[in-house]
Amino acid sequence: MAQVSDDKPPLKHKELVFILAIAGRIDAQARLLAKELDKDQYVYYTYAVIDSLSSSYTMFKYFFDVFISTNNTDLMHEVLCSPVGMLTVALESLFLVSYSFFAFKYDSEKEDNFKKFIATSWPYFRDVMKGLKNAYKGWRAAVVAYSLISGLDTKYLIVPVGLVLGVLSAANRFWIRGMLEARKQMMISNAALLTEIKKLSSLTHEEHEEYLKRIQYQSLDTRRGALLSAAAGGLIDGLYLYVGVLSLATLAPPTLTIMATICVFYTISTIITRLYEEYDFQLKLLITHSKCKLALTSKELETCYANLLGLKSQEHKSRKDLLEIARLERELKGLMNQFEEQRKILSEQLNRGYYSSFLLGLKNGLYAYGALASLMFFVGSAIALAGIAFPPALLIACVSLGLIIIAGFLAEAIISDHWNSKNPPPQKEEHLYQNILVLKDELEHGLDSTLPSKEEFKKAINDGLDIKPAHQYFYQEWFEVFRSLFSGFGKGQKFVSFAGNSFQEMDDQGHYHDTFIMNCLAVVSGLFFGAVLALRALARGLGRQQLGQVSLVSESESPSPPPPKEQTNKQPTTSPAPKPKPTKSTFSNPHADTLFRVKSAKGPVDKTLPFHRSTSVPALHQGDSSEEEDDIILGLN
Repeated sequence: MAQVSDDKPPLKHKELVFILAIAGRIDAQARLLAKELDKDQYVYYTYAVIDSLSSSYTMFKYFFDVFISTNNTDLMHEVLCSPVGMLTVALESLFLVSYSFFAFKYDSEKEDNFKKFIATSWPYFRDVMKGLKNAYKGWRAAVVAYSLISGLDTKYLIVPVGLVLGVLSAANRFWIRGMLEARKQMMISNAALLTEIKKLSSLTHEEHEEYLKRIQYQSLDTRRGALLSAAAGGLIDGLYLYVGVLSLATLAPPTLTIMATICVFYTISTIITRLYEEYDFQLKLLITHSKCKLALTSKELETCYANLLGLKSQEHKSRKDLLEIARLERELKGLMNQFEEQRKILSEQLNRGYYSSFLLGLKNGLYAYGALASLMFFVGSAIALAGIAFPPALLIACVSLGLIIIAGFLAEAIISDHWNSKNPPPQKEEHLYQNILVLKDELEHGLDSTLPSKEEFKKAINDGLDIKPAHQYFYQEWFEVFRSLFSGFGKGQKFVSFAGNSFQEMDDQGHYHDTFIMNCLAVVSGLFFGAVLALRALARGLGRQQLGQVSLVSESESPSPPPPKEQTNKQPTTSPAPKPKPTKSTFSNPHADTLFRVKSAKGPVDKTLPFHRSTSVPALHQGDSSEEEDDIILGLN
């Protein structure tokens, strides 16, 4: 028995390694597929068509509910079968499909103003449609739930208040879209400016000031307004996303009260995460500021040091040279202090603490529950085809499961952050940047030191510029893929019911229903819509590089680990006589026995911040992060 017990752990360990290897392989293949899809762009063209077809149905139903009759499917069938109704739907669908398709086709147009207008105006037009629809549906779900719980008939408030909220939501989305597009252009400009700065061979103080004026900023008032708009959008979309699921099944008032309370928690959490996403997106723009400033300081620092080294290398120095050396040393100390301060600011911006990890875990949990909610809507649509009511127990289980999912991601985020802070990644044995700090300390105390060469000084500066960001996780991108998959299933089924409305049959009670052939077409359409939406989410989430991602140090300049030692069993080869070994600089050996050696704890040290987690993006990730529910999050994609 003891021998059997000893054999089990290695077997389990091998199984775990095998499972992790398979998961890693799947993830790698998915990323390759995402890049191919993003490069080919066929999935984007297909999405432009089917998304506009879906919008033609949802917007027709929105205007029908608001201005004609709410949830009267039989009357809507008669309207759609009338000549005026068919002509209206045909023109609406043709307009939306053409608008969406050519907007994507002309996305990169730079010269033709009409084509540029089509490409730039479509996202705003789409946001207005989504804002009107989502606000109305969210408000309607909230009013219906309140009426069932309180026993008061407040349904008369659905249309007027829902219409006003829809207009406000559309205006809010319109403003957010413009603000985020402007922010993305600022990030692109700052990234281009950083690339230009990296190519400079020298930089004076006057040129430094001129470059600082070219950095693109977003005003403080705009940033505050963006936070308020994000909170308002989170409230409206939270009602639509999480309160709307209560309409799937009929619940007893006590149970409905509990479920509504949980949905209110989801809505509040949505507001909080939208604020966090907006703050995080603002931080990404600030990171481009910090990178440009740090790069400028490094270039001026290298120029100042080269001038100082040139004067000090002269054998005969005049009084003017000595005064210039003293001035350059003061300037060098100031630039070193400025470089260290800016470096710490950038390092803090690139990393996260426990509070940010908590918000990130909450956001990941909501995205996971959003995928589950889309699955519930799909199941509801599927069983409706079979004429079966949605089981209340399934609704209760799914809504309650969302709490467990959020709690799990909160725990995972905090535990991972704590683990990374206690177990930072292995550091390089030799930190050349430490010698910059030592040189600064010696200059401040008036100590003589052996100045390194310009090349060694530049290597040390590049070592200081090589700031590692926190590890990125891609939960949001993968949950968006599954959410889009289930959402596409439902959209495909609804499109068949809308397009084939004239083929519906009347039952004994006088109500119209889809035929068997329509149900079969709905299955095919759902699979097609789901596949396209999922592949599109995969391409946008994992196939695109994040906006404004320019490294401070190029790969050729970044510090690299020393080459591996040669094996001792190799045959000796004849080599030329070794050249005289030059005097070692303290930059190549921080422990050399000179004034440049690394000092004890009393001297300055380079404290590496804990290894925190960070968001992915991206694409307010933020980017059109979901096709229907939360498109106001435009992100970095």
